[in-house]
Amino acid sequence: MQPSYQIDILRGRCQEIPEVRSKVVRVFISSTFSGRAYYTLSERDSLIDNVFPKLKDYCREKYGLEFQYSDMRWGIENESADNHSEVATCLNEIKLCQKYSVATNFVVLLSHRYGSRPTPATIHASLFERLQEIVVSDLNLIEDAKLLSQWYQLDTNCIPAAYILRSISSMLPNIKSTELDERKNAAKEWTKINNRIRTCLRQAAAKCFEQGQINANDYDDFFISVTEKEIVNGILSVPNANQRTLCFLREIDGIYDHLSDSKASRFIDLYYSDDGKPIIDNEAEQLLNRLKCTRIPNALQSNNIYSYKVHWTENGINRHDHIEYISKFNDDFYDAIKQQIDNCVKSRIMIVSDPLQHEILEHAIQCKTYVAKFHGRIDVLGKLENYIKNEKENRPCIVYGASGCGKTSVLAKAATEALNWWSDRSVSVILRFLGTTPTSSTVYKTMLSISQHICKLYNLSMEIYPDVLQLRYQLETNLLMCIPASEYLVIVLDSIDQLEPDAYDCQWLIGTFPHNVKCIVSAIPDHGNILMHLKGIIKHNQLLSNDTEHLLIIVPSFEASTVDIVYNDWLVMKKRSLSDEQRSFIRDLMKERSEILPLYMKLVFDIILTWHSYDSINIELKKLRNVDDCIRYLFHHLEKVHNCLLFTRAMIYMTACRNGISQNELEDVLSLDDEVLE
Repeated sequence: MQPSYQIDILRGRCQEIPEVRSKVVRVFISSTFSGRAYYTLSERDSLIDNVFPKLKDYCREKYGLEFQYSDMRWGIENESADNHSEVATCLNEIKLCQKYSVATNFVVLLSHRYGSRPTPATIHASLFERLQEIVVSDLNLIEDAKLLSQWYQLDTNCIPAAYILRSISSMLPNIKSTELDERKNAAKEWTKINNRIRTCLRQAAAKCFEQGQINANDYDDFFISVTEKEIVNGILSVPNANQRTLCFLREIDGIYDHLSDSKASRFIDLYYSDDGKPIIDNEAEQLLNRLKCTRIPNALQSNNIYSYKVHWTENGINRHDHIEYISKFNDDFYDAIKQQIDNCVKSRIMIVSDPLQHEILEHAIQCKTYVAKFHGRIDVLGKLENYIKNEKENRPCIVYGASGCGKTSVLAKAATEALNWWSDRSVSVILRFLGTTPTSSTVYKTMLSISQHICKLYNLSMEIYPDVLQLRYQLETNLLMCIPASEYLVIVLDSIDQLEPDAYDCQWLIGTFPHNVKCIVSAIPDHGNILMHLKGIIKHNQLLSNDTEHLLIIVPSFEASTVDIVYNDWLVMKKRSLSDEQRSFIRDLMKERSEILPLYMKLVFDIILTWHSYDSINIELKKLRNVDDCIRYLFHHLEKVHNCLLFTRAMIYMTACRNGISQNELEDVLSLDDEVLE
């Protein structure tokens, strides 16, 4: 007997399935670093050389999964440092690992260094104003109060509103100077300013906390390191930490006796007196001990925490002097990850042995994604509902419109609503987004998959013929006719234009279905004469258009007024807003368009989602007249955020691969590019 969730997926009920169907194990490796120098570099390099390749092989060979690791040494460009987005970038990557990884998603490597404790880039408005009030009231902090006002700006586009730390270059333009001396001087100036801002915020936060005006989490945000913030998000605040996370602790015996060694500061938090004497940062050490001795053990079981003791050498911790430790660490890391992969895979519905289940699940998850962002189209859905409920109509319904007009979203919504439209009946929905999976990329594989799906639903048997027309004949004369009269079936095929050109004649599509079966298809009208062939299937006659008018449903572009409504809903979902000036600009931008495609809307929305309320509007945005313009604009933005060379090379390699490239393959290719690694 099949589990209930498998039956639901077979019947097209995708409400309870995950948001993504992932086939990766993606692990975020957290450890303290400054710039590009990691203090667990020997361990990380050994993992890359010896452990990750073995895990890749294990995942691929045993489960058909890809193993990936997230290394934040790549892709955090100076732009991120300038606008203080490094922390947000790391935390967002942790979320992605948690979302997509089917097993372990977070591993932390800790030793004696607590790490960087940056000034918060974003502070909730109510909290900032409370802190600012304390600073302003202290006559000894007048200059600090001025710095807070100068460097933090209120952003009402955040919901709730927040104060945002200005980019360094907006206040100190020379930080981006081509002259080295100017850059150095600007960097020194920023260091002084940053230290003063951070100190006064911490003092104010401590006072607020003592008075009970803020909670411990708000207080911690001003004191804890980037690494601890990663651990909070990766381990301490997740419900399944013991199934998906690991901690490796390294204690260095003798390091406190060798603080003057040239490499000691790489492995422990130090600052130096005026005469150059190294001094332990006691505050950082206390926070680190709290993390290692209290916070992590309270969240993780003991078998998720691995501890090691190594001896200090004048060369620090390295793979030459600590061979035995590195070997033990590698073995433990591999075994621990492997065990979590085994345990998680066994408990997930994502990993199923039946290829048909894989295929159905893939399309069900895509459907859920499209429906989550669906808005409007009431008139189109109304026509589809009328078609479904029309018991006298047994021909397929054809949905058509320009590329990017939203046909796929309409069909996804129709596939879910069909269960409600026939709420008084036992209904199943077979949905295929053609061209999105290997099985749905050719008409033969699609027809075979649909036939097998029907057999699975209604416990039927079939022959596997080598010809698509034979499959169609079997489907039309046998399988569909064997569906019980009390059962109703809706078949939804999106984007016929994504099939191979030989399928454009649509001779594989059944022209007349049984009374309890409905079929909805979609296509681009001017692509390969598909619409003309589809009209032939339903016997469309221009002189008798009333006979087929209800079967030909066009999806029009959006109107400017509709865009405003959709954007409002999307902004609420993202907890964002726009200023009146920005809203007016977007309205005018949309009114200038003769045709507003949903894809264009989505790309413009991705752009405005990054706007602060205080940002001046870039008039270059008026040049975004179509989808291609938006994509170029977003590409330019990604170049700045993720390093122009890295982004450009990644795009080149993806474009050069005719049949696509996996993330692991892309990482391997990039790792062989010497210019990227410089």
